[in-house]
Amino acid sequence: MKRTLLGLFFCGIFGSTQAATLSISDPHAMTFSGYDGQPLTVTGAESHGSFGSLSTTSAGTFYATYLGNESSYNNSFSLGAGATLTEASLLGATISKAVSAGIVGFSFSDSVGFTFSNGTAQTSVLGYTILPGQSNPYGTFDYVLGFNDSAKVDADYDDYVVGVRFVATPVPFVATPVPEPETYAMLLAGLGLMGIVTRRRKFCSK
Repeated sequence: MKRTLLGLFFCGIFGSTQAATLSISDPHAMTFSGYDGQPLTVTGAESHGSFGSLSTTSAGTFYATYLGNESSYNNSFSLGAGATLTEASLLGATISKAVSAGIVGFSFSDSVGFTFSNGTAQTSVLGYTILPGQSNPYGTFDYVLGFNDSAKVDADYDDYVVGVRFVATPVPFVATPVPEPETYAMLLAGLGLMGIVTRRRKFCSK
């Protein structure tokens, strides 16, 4: 009995953990040249990625870590007021934001006034590519995002690079109360009493 209850308890705990993820909405494969990570030792070189938007399947916390840049502009990445990474940020600097299920609110900007937000339609130059997740000296990431600013001299998607990851908010587990031994004793006593009453009624009816 104890083993059964314990098994149900653990099943309830593990069952309450959502398989929540950070995923690419409407992904379109793309190729490019010239991406070398900046510095190359952090993310390595890439030539394939995806256009698309990042969204989550549940509420949680979205993290972004600065991994480098290669640009004559001063670019930045923002999760909203008070949560911005710039080219003055140290490599490995991380910001975070509590998010709801759906499209994650973030944007890249360059110093000449152009901003590209998550969920915006990709253009031929301005925008970002979504690269595969990886582990590097600054963390383990679901995806790496490479921004290409509005300068039209290239489209190499390493003008500002961040690693992103998502951690879902745990769903509280509500355990079903297990009856105390005293409750079982009272239940058995009640059943016994009912049995005695039933037997007496049968006896009296004879």
